[in-house]
Amino acid sequence: MSSPHEPLSTGSTFGPYRLDRLIGRGGMGEVFQAYDTVKDRTVAIKVLPERLAQDPVFRQRFQRESHAAARLREAHVIPIHDYGEIDGRLYIDMRLVDGDSLRSLLHRAGSMPPERAVVIIEQVASALDAAHRDGLLHRDVKPDNILLTHEGFVYLVDFGIAQSVTDESLTQTGGTVGSYRYMAPERFSTRELGPTADVYALACVLFESLTGTKPFSGETDAQIMRAHLFDPIPRPSLVRAAVPVGFDAVVARGMAKNPDERYSSAGELAAAAHAALGEPVTGETGAARARAATVGEASAREPLTTTADSEPTDVSQPAGPAANIAERQPDSTSSDPGTGSSVGTGTGPQPLENTPTDTGATSRPPTGSRLRRVSALLGALVLVCAALGFAGWEFEHRTTSGKAVGDASALRGADIGLLSLSTWAGYHRANCFHGDPDPTALAYLLCKANPAAYAPTARFIEFRTAAAMHDFYTTNVLRVFGATNCAGGSAGTDAPTLSNGKEVGRKACYLDKTSAPSPPLPAMAVTSEENFALAVYIWNADETAVRDQSARLDLGQFRSKDSPKDPDFYTDADRYLLQHMGDDYTTANCIHDDPPMGGATAILDCATPAATPSVSFIGFADRNSANTIYQAQLAQNPGHSCGNPTGSDDIWRRNNAPVGRFFCMSDKTEDPNRPMILAVHDDLHLLVMIDAERFDTPDNGPKTEAALLTWFQKYFVS
Repeated sequence: MSSPHEPLSTGSTFGPYRLDRLIGRGGMGEVFQAYDTVKDRTVAIKVLPERLAQDPVFRQRFQRESHAAARLREAHVIPIHDYGEIDGRLYIDMRLVDGDSLRSLLHRAGSMPPERAVVIIEQVASALDAAHRDGLLHRDVKPDNILLTHEGFVYLVDFGIAQSVTDESLTQTGGTVGSYRYMAPERFSTRELGPTADVYALACVLFESLTGTKPFSGETDAQIMRAHLFDPIPRPSLVRAAVPVGFDAVVARGMAKNPDERYSSAGELAAAAHAALGEPVTGETGAARARAATVGEASAREPLTTTADSEPTDVSQPAGPAANIAERQPDSTSSDPGTGSSVGTGTGPQPLENTPTDTGATSRPPTGSRLRRVSALLGALVLVCAALGFAGWEFEHRTTSGKAVGDASALRGADIGLLSLSTWAGYHRANCFHGDPDPTALAYLLCKANPAAYAPTARFIEFRTAAAMHDFYTTNVLRVFGATNCAGGSAGTDAPTLSNGKEVGRKACYLDKTSAPSPPLPAMAVTSEENFALAVYIWNADETAVRDQSARLDLGQFRSKDSPKDPDFYTDADRYLLQHMGDDYTTANCIHDDPPMGGATAILDCATPAATPSVSFIGFADRNSANTIYQAQLAQNPGHSCGNPTGSDDIWRRNNAPVGRFFCMSDKTEDPNRPMILAVHDDLHLLVMIDAERFDTPDNGPKTEAALLTWFQKYFVS
């Protein structure tokens, strides 16, 4: 008999089931062909990750939704024989289908005749409409969950992770159900979903069946989300010449950005698709295929499965228990601009009472360089210059109404490359926009304020040559803006910026009068010789001290072109951490860091508001690995009980229950007088590293061990 601590494998037993063959593995578990020794039948068993059984919210939702799905009697809904929990794992017992998934068919053939695609869509639509009539959404319609028998009969599977429309929302863990490739735009901004969200996903499946390509291409989740939200809806007849032109209108309505403009039911979409079979084809071949490159391209083929959800997800890092480690203060809200949807719906520490809440709030100096986490302070810039053909701050105050569509502000390839050279966690695709560069520049980024990371508005420019950058810096920054050497620097018009003692660019400070003439705002310009890039940061009027410290610490530099870092790239292990870090630590202010050797699976470095310590989260594959690193750090630093230098460490409690241990130490890599806290969370296999603020930081955040302990107790203990 399997135990909760043993991985399931072929040949083992799981309750009354003998596991004969692994059919598929995905983000929501594993599917086995199994023999039911009690009922003497062969079935398909989907076993969810055991961590989900430890989450009471997920368990309740799973039980309700599996019960609702088991009630459905529509012929194209996969029959569910049983569901429940065995040995600490949730499972679904369903009919074993002798055939293939639509994903495997598309993997082999690339596309299919329109007639066959419509037959499949019609059968899936019947299943969806039956579920919708019963108040049940699927939320994960995709080719992996559509099974076809050898005779062509279609089943829709995985209703067990759907959400009942009429139930109260039970999704408190912040987990996202579904594949980003097929998600309706509203999935990224609200939980108020209706049947048209499934209609959108079915239209995506129709497009892929007709063309062999997914509607939107992209290498990261953030790119795909942005495409669903803003990119024009692709036309299947331009991707594959054999597709009748009538399908263009069907897909356009099925994938409408506004849910109210879509077909009201899956059946209506299927009927429209059937009618489109009578439309003529375009007759275009080579030209159509050439245009298809700008519409959508075939993505990497996914693993062949039968009844598994086959998202490219590491099953070793599933969604875990809803044991968020940080406590949110009342009335606080947070959203995830990185994805357009709430990510950490648990709770987390909010800015202290004296923290500014102005959306133009600026960054503060970083609190640690030991994991090269984030250069925690890049201020904000305003660059208003005719050389780039941009008319002042107009875009900041510009408002438009109507439907969200892709426009001239959408980031381009060069923009994303420049964004990847930023060294701070506050600038993402969600708050940065394309600006029109002049002929001397390759890219011009305009980044709005990001209060979650205490990041003000920013501008970045990448020039075609070093000479063009030097000319712009000399003419506009030094002469027009009147920039001079920053306070505390050496004599001269400007000064070098240093990295590891080596000059990498120039810096100068000035008072900016273009964005707020009265009073002028403290600003700093920084150049990068390697990247031919320039950034200008502008702080609030009362934050001259913040700017001056940034200059002293050589902050605001660019990454090397050899080591860019996409701020919107996250691994599955990162997302697992994000689900449990609280609302104040999300993709809005945390960035991925590559974990070193030694058992770590994820590192997230998080920028924070002023008067708040910086925090890093380090995930491990298991409890033993996390505790091994914790004990090693405790012995080597050496660590001690916070407030008691003669003690070892302390028990970390949440709601009066022990969850791990923590100790205090000093930051030997940057400032030996600055205290740190290192804590280990046993259930989440997680280390939390918290830095006190530098003593010369111009705010009143925790800078002593006693103050840091008080902050930790307020936000991570109570």
